[in-house]
Amino acid sequence: MQKKIIALAVAAAFSAPAFASDLTVNSGSTSVSLYGVLDVGVAQMTNAGNFSSQFVTGAVPTGNGNNARVGTVRGMMNGGESQSRWGIKGSEDLGDGNSAIFQLESAFSLGTGSVSTSGLAGGTNAVGGINNRAMIADTALNGQLFNRMALVGLSNNDLGTVTFGRQYSLQLDIIGSVGGGYDPVNAQMFSPINFSGSYGGGGATDNSRVDNAIKYAKKFGNMNVNVLYGMGGMANASSARSNFQANAGYETDTFGVQAAVQYANDTTAISANATPNTVNVQYINLTSYMLAARYQVIEPLTLKAGFERMQISAPSNYGADLGIGQIYGYNVGTASAFTGAQKNINVFWLGANYQLTQATKLSAGFYDAKIPAFGASTATGDDKYYSAMVEYNLSKKTNLYAAFMLDKKSGALNVAATGVGSIATFNTYGAGVRVKF
Repeated sequence: MQKKIIALAVAAAFSAPAFASDLTVNSGSTSVSLYGVLDVGVAQMTNAGNFSSQFVTGAVPTGNGNNARVGTVRGMMNGGESQSRWGIKGSEDLGDGNSAIFQLESAFSLGTGSVSTSGLAGGTNAVGGINNRAMIADTALNGQLFNRMALVGLSNNDLGTVTFGRQYSLQLDIIGSVGGGYDPVNAQMFSPINFSGSYGGGGATDNSRVDNAIKYAKKFGNMNVNVLYGMGGMANASSARSNFQANAGYETDTFGVQAAVQYANDTTAISANATPNTVNVQYINLTSYMLAARYQVIEPLTLKAGFERMQISAPSNYGADLGIGQIYGYNVGTASAFTGAQKNINVFWLGANYQLTQATKLSAGFYDAKIPAFGASTATGDDKYYSAMVEYNLSKKTNLYAAFMLDKKSGALNVAATGVGSIATFNTYGAGVRVKF
């Protein structure tokens, strides 16, 4: 029966207009919904790599080391405000307050029709000797069929919900989803904490989603508690590749606060390799903390702020890590371990949302990522972002948006040694349309 329901949902979705409401099919105690977001726009960026159909947003990020070059680039961005995606979710009432649930969600490029990928494994794409595949975005998206989410679980009205599978990092949930999102400019291309998987991953861009994870979620009135454990599955090294996260928060209509912590052993930071279908891997241990708050001062105005502390240190089980031949289906080229003194990254953000009219929303945010000196180097780095966006709702499902982001780097984060000199300032401008279904 469930197979028939899913088939009906998919068939009806493809025969319906793209702007229709999310499709829900009910049969007795079972409900299955097909949903999605289509977001596309045009962007202009300074000191950036070429637009790439293999990259999750289409627009290669500005200011990313060897990725930067002098000049201006224009192209089609895939998801300026929200990542384009489609998904299926469902539940079955098991009686006595119990239910079975599932959710499958896939991100794709609207401009090319391809499944979203970081583009890291496509081989060298050099322009003037500069590798355009050194990405800082969410590299957890690497061409998997259901790259955003794939889970099944059981829920009880009194005891809470347990889910199993590929799931969001709890910190990524806080940034973009919980309480309506704690990112003031909640837009994929125009907010560093929304764009970079590093912040949602606690310091590693491919750690924003956790494979083979067990998650427990429970609400107590206005309180929420979440615990997540990612299983490493490594022989003779039970802690290797494991990931423990916890989150607690308080949510009302006008106020919210969320706190989270993560301990990840032998997680990876992946980067480009010149050989096709191959990536380089650095193994690290991560400890990260996040605290975020929002407050509705008056009905149209909401303030948002947050702090994240990320600590990167040497992996605990590097000998076992060397036995890994593939990551995300890509061959491992060069494997290395983080060594030396602990690296710390401190990120602060502050901003506001203002509902100017019923149809128009204004958002502005300031973000500051600081890297204190570590190891043999005495250099410090500072990365400041100034972002703003305006949204205009044409309906409940469709809106237009325009946004910009200014990025200023200093100290160790100033982009040098790129063959084009030292680059400190980067700009991104864009406008687009988003349709939900």
